[in-house]
Amino acid sequence: MHVDELYGNRFVIRDEGDPMTARTLAVLCLLLAALAVHAQERYAPQPASPPAGAGYVLPDGTIQIVGWDDLAGIFARLDALYEKTHPSTKLRYVTGNLIAPQHSLIFGETAFAPTGMEFSTGLNSAYRPMARAPTYSVRFAHGAVQGEAKLGPLAFIVNKANPLERLSPVQLLHIFTVGGRAPDIVWWKQAGVKGGLEEQEIHSYGLPESDHYPSEDPGFGPWLFRDKWGLGHNARNYRMQRTYADVTRRVGEDPAGIGITTVNRVTNDVKVLGVTSGDWGAPMRGSREDILGGRYPYDRFVYAYIRRVPDAPIDPFVKEYLRMVFSQEGQAIIASDPKGYLQLNRAELEAELAKLD
Repeated sequence: MHVDELYGNRFVIRDEGDPMTARTLAVLCLLLAALAVHAQERYAPQPASPPAGAGYVLPDGTIQIVGWDDLAGIFARLDALYEKTHPSTKLRYVTGNLIAPQHSLIFGETAFAPTGMEFSTGLNSAYRPMARAPTYSVRFAHGAVQGEAKLGPLAFIVNKANPLERLSPVQLLHIFTVGGRAPDIVWWKQAGVKGGLEEQEIHSYGLPESDHYPSEDPGFGPWLFRDKWGLGHNARNYRMQRTYADVTRRVGEDPAGIGITTVNRVTNDVKVLGVTSGDWGAPMRGSREDILGGRYPYDRFVYAYIRRVPDAPIDPFVKEYLRMVFSQEGQAIIASDPKGYLQLNRAELEAELAKLD
C-alpha cells in the first residue's frame, strides 16, 4: 500500500497486495483524524456574554445548555474548556432525549440545542411562530462508525445468502420508497440479482419514515425519507421496526430481506452492501475514511440549533462557544470521545464557521 497523495484531508491510497494493508490503513485513518484536527486554528478566547434577559441564564448566573444525553461526555469537556478560558462563566449541561433540546430552544430555555437529528417535523410548526424565524443550525461532528454512539452513518444490509454486493443511491431510493419517477424496485431481479432469489419479492426493513412513530432514533425518518429522499413514502413492503437491532435480526433471518441500520451497529449476521456515489464508482460502506473524506452519501451529523432571526447577529455567547467547538481543541475533544463521534474535516469546518458570521 502506498500513499500517493495527501491533499487537504484526503489520502489517495494504492494497494499493491501488501499483507499489512489492513493495519496500515488503520494507522493512516488515525493520522488522517489527527491532521483534520491539527489543521484548525487553536482557540483564542474572546470575551462574550449572553444578551440581557436571556431565558437560558439561571438566577445564579449559570448558563444553561439543554442537550442530547448521548453528548454529555463531550459537553462535560467542552464546558470545562470554556469555563477555564472564561473564568467568570459557569455552565450547566442538562441532558434529555433528542427532542428535549428542541423544546427548550422553542422557549428560549437553552443557549443552543445540541442534538443528533434534524429539527422535528412536528416541532417545526411551533418553533417558527415562537422564534419568529426559521430553524438555523450548524454541524459540529459526524456520527460514529465504531463505538456505542447512538448516531452513526446509515448502512444498507442484506441477508448473507444474498449474492448482491452493491447498489446505487437511485436503486436504494426505489427499493425503499414508492411512487417516484422511475419504476419501484419490488423484485430482486430488478436489482440485478440472479439465481433462486431473483423471482422473490424484496422485503425491506427499517425504522419508521416519520418521527410521529416511536423508535430508538426519531431522527431517522426526517433525515432519510423527508430530507434525503424528498418526502418519499416508504415502500408497500416496508416493515417498520423500533430498533436497529430489530432491523438487523429480521434481515439476518430473511433471505429476501434488505434493511437500514447504522454502520456502528452492523453485526456478523448480515452483509453490508457497498453504495456507489452514482450509477458508477467505487462502492463505499461508510468507513472512517469515507466519512472523513466527505464522500459517503448516507453520513449523518450532530447539530447545534440556534435561535437566529434573519439579518440579525448570533447571540454573542453562542457564537463564542461554537467558535471554541470548531477550534483545534474543541474538535480534539470530539475526536477523543469514547463513544466514537468523529470530528469534521477542514472543508466542513470552514463551511460551518462561516454560518456564525
